[in-house]
Amino acid sequence: MVQIETSKNIDEKPARDSGFAWLRSWDIYLVALVAAFLRFYQIQTTEFDDDQAILFRMAYDAVHHGLLPVTSNIASIGIAHPPGAIYLYMLPAALSANPLWGAVLVGIFTTAAAVLTCIFTRRYYGRAAGLIAALLYATAARPLLYARFMWQPNLMPPFVLLFLFALFRGVVDRRKGWFFFALLLLGVLFQMHPIASLMAFPLLAALILAPGTLRWRDLVLGAVALVVIFFPYLLWEAFTRLADLRTVFSLAKEHARIDGQALGFYRLFLSPFDSPPAYPTSVVRALAPALSWLGYVVPLLALGGFALAALTLLARDGVELSRQGGKLLSQLLPWWRGLRADPYRCGLALLLVWQIVPLLFLLRHAVNLHAQYFFMLMPGPFILIGLLFARSTAWLARLRPAWRFARYGVHALAALIICAQLVGSTASVIDTSSGHFDDRGFQPYPYHNDLASLQRALSAADQLARRSHVNHVYITTDAATRTALNYLAEQMYTPTTLFDASSCLALPGPAHGSAVLLVGPYDRLTNDLLGQVAHARLVERLERPGGQPFRLYIVTSAPARPLSQAQFVPHLQLLGQQQSYVAADHSSWLVTRWSFMHAAPPALRTTYNFAWMARPGGSSGPPLQSLCTLTSMRPGDQLVAAFNLPVHAAAAPSVTLNVQSFMTVPYNPSYGPLHLETDSSRNSPRVTLRTAKGQDSITVRVSKGA
Repeated sequence: MVQIETSKNIDEKPARDSGFAWLRSWDIYLVALVAAFLRFYQIQTTEFDDDQAILFRMAYDAVHHGLLPVTSNIASIGIAHPPGAIYLYMLPAALSANPLWGAVLVGIFTTAAAVLTCIFTRRYYGRAAGLIAALLYATAARPLLYARFMWQPNLMPPFVLLFLFALFRGVVDRRKGWFFFALLLLGVLFQMHPIASLMAFPLLAALILAPGTLRWRDLVLGAVALVVIFFPYLLWEAFTRLADLRTVFSLAKEHARIDGQALGFYRLFLSPFDSPPAYPTSVVRALAPALSWLGYVVPLLALGGFALAALTLLARDGVELSRQGGKLLSQLLPWWRGLRADPYRCGLALLLVWQIVPLLFLLRHAVNLHAQYFFMLMPGPFILIGLLFARSTAWLARLRPAWRFARYGVHALAALIICAQLVGSTASVIDTSSGHFDDRGFQPYPYHNDLASLQRALSAADQLARRSHVNHVYITTDAATRTALNYLAEQMYTPTTLFDASSCLALPGPAHGSAVLLVGPYDRLTNDLLGQVAHARLVERLERPGGQPFRLYIVTSAPARPLSQAQFVPHLQLLGQQQSYVAADHSSWLVTRWSFMHAAPPALRTTYNFAWMARPGGSSGPPLQSLCTLTSMRPGDQLVAAFNLPVHAAAAPSVTLNVQSFMTVPYNPSYGPLHLETDSSRNSPRVTLRTAKGQDSITVRVSKGA
C-alpha cells in the first residue's frame, strides 16, 4: 500500500494577493529590471534580415498607404501566416519609420511576460515560487535570444501568460466569465503562429475540470471575437479559395515519423550552453565550460517539478492508492471527485496538460520542427521549478531545527542557477550585439545583419552624396540584404537605385556625372568589376560587426560609344563595339554593357527586371543566363550584365544576346472597397525585347580583355 502526501500535508496553499498588492512588492520590480536589462541592452544591434524587414514594412505600408493586412509573411511550409502580428507592429510603425521600435515592442512584450510569470506564479503558488520562476525565465538564454528581434512568434509570451490567467480563473478561482477571454487569447496566439492551436488541449482540460463555470453567452461572445480577429485572414482564404488550407491537408498526408526533436528543443529552452558557438571570440564559448553544469541541473529540476506536480495530483486525502489494479479502478471515481473538489490540484493538472500533451503531440511529425514551435510551452518548466523550490523549502522548515538550515542551501542553489543563467545570457547578448547571429540552430540566410550597421551604411552613403554634391546613390543587394535595404533606403534623402549584385552592376550615365556606390559586404563581383568598367574611388570601409565591411565608392562610368544598330527599342542600348571576357570573383565572366533608354521611377515594393540569355558563337550547350533586378532607372544610366562562364569554357569570338523584361509588383488585391495587403508579389508577363527591325536578338563580337 502506498500513501501519498497531499499539498495540505507538505505545504499550505499560498495566500492570495488582494487586488494589486503585488505592485508594492520589490520582487516584481527586480524581475522587471533584470528582464528589461537583458532585452534592451544594445537593442539597436537587433537582427534585421528578410523576415524582420517584411513584417515592419507591411505594418508601415498598411498605416501609410491605407491597406488592410490579410496575411503576414510566408511560413516555412509555404502557407501565409495570419496577420495578427502586423496589426501589433502597426503601433510603432504609426509613430516612426525606424524598425528599431518594432524590436522595442518585442522587448516590452517579453519583459511583460517575465513580470506576468512572477504575478501568476506568486498568486497561485506563493511569493518564493513566483520570484524564482520569473527570474529563471527572465535569464534563460534561449527565450532571451528570440526576445531581441522582430518576428511573429516572439510576441507570443505575454499572451501565453494571459491565457493561463484566464484558464486558472475558471479552474482554480472557480469564477465565471473566463471562457470568453480564453477563446479570444487562443485566437491571438494562433495569429502569432498556427502551432498555438495545440493550446486547445489545456483549454479543453479547463472545460472538463470546471464545467460549472461555463456560460453560453461566453461561448457566443468568444465565437464573435474570433470572427472579428480572423476576418482579414478569412478574406484572404476566400480570395485564394482556401489555398493555404489545401496545403495543410496535403502536408498532413505525408509520412510522419516519431523522433526526439521535440524533446531536444524543449531541453534547449532550459539550457543551451552545452552547444557553444564555434567562432573563437565568442564570450559564450569562453564561459561554456563553467556553465555546462546548467545543462544537467536545470532539466533535472524541471523533471523534479513535473514529478512533484504529478504526485500531488495523484493523491487523495484520506485514501490509500493500492498497487492492485482492481482496487485502483474502484478508487478512480472517488479520486476524480476529490480532484474536482480541490482547485489547487486542478491547477496542477492544468499545468501538466499544458506542458505534456502538446509535447507528446509533437513527438510525431511529418515536417521538421523549429524552436519557435515551443514558445507556447514557456514559461511552464520554470514555473514547475519555482514550485519545486518553494515546496522543498517549506518541507525543510517543518523538520527538526538541526535540519531547518538546509532550506538555506535550497535558496543558495536557486540563487546560483539564476546568477549563472544571468552571466550566460549577458554573454549571449554581447555576442549577438557584436553581430554574431549565426549560432541559433538554423541558417535561413547566407549571413545575418544587424539594424545599426545597415542604417550606418545607408546614412554614410547619404551624407557622402550630399557632401560631394552628387544626385544619386547606387546600392548593391543580395539574398541577405535585399528586403531590408529596399525598405531602409526609402528613408534616404538622396534618390537611390538598388540592384541585385549577383550578376549585374548599375552605374551613372556620363551625362549624370559621378554617383555614390554602396557595395555590400559579400558582393565580390561588384568590387572586382568596378575597376574594369568604371572609374571608382574607394572612400570608406564601413565596419560591420561579425563580418566583412560595406564599401563606399565615388564612381564615374567609363566612356563607351553606343551602337546605333544594337538597340532593344525603347528599352536598352548596347554600348561598345565589342563585349569582354573578364576574371572576377574567382571565375570567368562574359560582360556586356548597356544604357537605359527610358525612365522607371521607384514605386512601392516594385522592381524592374531584365532576363538575358547569351549564346556564345559555336556553342551547342544551354545558353548563359543573367537576371538583373533594379528598383529604378534613369535614361542614360548604364547597366553591366555579366554571365558566369562554365569551367573550361572556350572563349567564343561572338555572342548572340536575347533579353526579356518584366516587373515585380506587390500582390495587394482589392476585395470590394477593401485594399488588401499581403506579403506576396506578382510578376507581369514577360516581354521579349526587339530591335528596331523587329529582331529578338543582337550578335556582337567579344574580346578577351576589359
